[in-house]
Amino acid sequence: MRRLILTCLLALSAVAVVAAVPGVATAKKSGPAPVITRVAPMRISVGHVLVIRGRHFRSTRKHNTIIFRSNAGRTAFAKPTRASAGKLVVRVPAAVAHLLTVKNAKQRPTRLKLRVLAGKFSKYTSRRLSPVVTGVGEGDGGGSTTGACDTGADFDGDLLSNSLELAIGTDPCLRDTDKDGVEDGFEFQSALDLNHYPVNPPLPYPGKRPYPNALDPSDAGTDYDGDGLVMAEEFAGWLNFSSDGHARSGRPASLSNLSYSDGLQRSESVAAPADTLSNWVLDQDGDGLLSDDERDVDGDGIGNWDEQHGRFTEVWWPAEHDGSNEPKESKYYGINFLDVADLSSGLAMVVADMDGDGVLDGNDDQDHDGLSNKFELRRPADWLTFTQPPLVPTGWTNAWVYVNPFNPCKPYFSARCHTHPPFGYYASDEVSWYGPTPPAGFPNTHPTTPGS
Repeated sequence: MRRLILTCLLALSAVAVVAAVPGVATAKKSGPAPVITRVAPMRISVGHVLVIRGRHFRSTRKHNTIIFRSNAGRTAFAKPTRASAGKLVVRVPAAVAHLLTVKNAKQRPTRLKLRVLAGKFSKYTSRRLSPVVTGVGEGDGGGSTTGACDTGADFDGDLLSNSLELAIGTDPCLRDTDKDGVEDGFEFQSALDLNHYPVNPPLPYPGKRPYPNALDPSDAGTDYDGDGLVMAEEFAGWLNFSSDGHARSGRPASLSNLSYSDGLQRSESVAAPADTLSNWVLDQDGDGLLSDDERDVDGDGIGNWDEQHGRFTEVWWPAEHDGSNEPKESKYYGINFLDVADLSSGLAMVVADMDGDGVLDGNDDQDHDGLSNKFELRRPADWLTFTQPPLVPTGWTNAWVYVNPFNPCKPYFSARCHTHPPFGYYASDEVSWYGPTPPAGFPNTHPTTPGS
């Protein structure tokens, strides 16, 4: 008896020690174990919705886990999309495809046992309650009944084979598994492209690293390769346009050598244009080649980054000239110069005529001062050396360096510049906000070389 009492005391002490250790949870009384009483449908394909009815489930979704088990003992797990004490709704995850029987390189319909963890484990279902699971796109009326989404061919047209998609966890029947607006194949290949350094060919697909990921619905707005364009923008460039800026006649045929990739800053070797003005606007680093951000995907004469984030966005100018980056310059008072007619795509870089007036954006004149947008897009690096102190327009050595495509008072007092500036608009620290009257005979006498 004394030995029995001592054993019980030691057991109680061990429990107390475990409970006292931070981060170690002790088992709680969670009531009866869950019981599965009904499963529907009894034949279902990966990616489709399964309804499990029973008793003693948790009403909070995250506190339930559904376990799929093959006869070989392999398992896959899923969280329900909806939950109540008597009903769980779960989408059969892609991981379940790995449990299916494979014969002659084809996945076969396989009966899988189910189990629910809801505080306690339920028993595995009997054969009567164990559904037959088939390859993606078969089984419950939601897809192909021919096995086209199983293995082999590229059913969804994302340029990844079905078998490869099953291996990496994407859906062979959906071009965009994570529904972020970027197709699976583009994200897969961009990850390989980003993983190329310092070896070539690239290392294996880096699916678990912070690379473009077809299973991450939040990464379309990420700029993985650091060229200033986010993945959704580069995808739009690749999908809709060829390397010379003309729209494709059809979808790309393969993922080899993407014309735009979020894994390479220079996806293609593109020479800078020969004409002086286009070269000045596009080749920002002056290296003679155009990287993806410098290229002009829609052929309107303005580079991709400039249209999306840079000098052809009206907000860029006062942000750049805010008194800390460069001397302060205000946004022109009272006018929104970029009247966008069609940006249903949300991407300026793939719309060549943003205001719909029939003139390509580069040749257009948004502020109506007689100089094209392309001419006014870039100032020379030494533009400040040409100017005089604020509000002293006389004595300038160059009347053309003070450009701004969204200000009709720059580089000179044009016919659209306000005759009576608003009181208090130009602060005392505002750098010279207008230039001299244009030369006689303007606009025929303005220089053709930017910054000259």
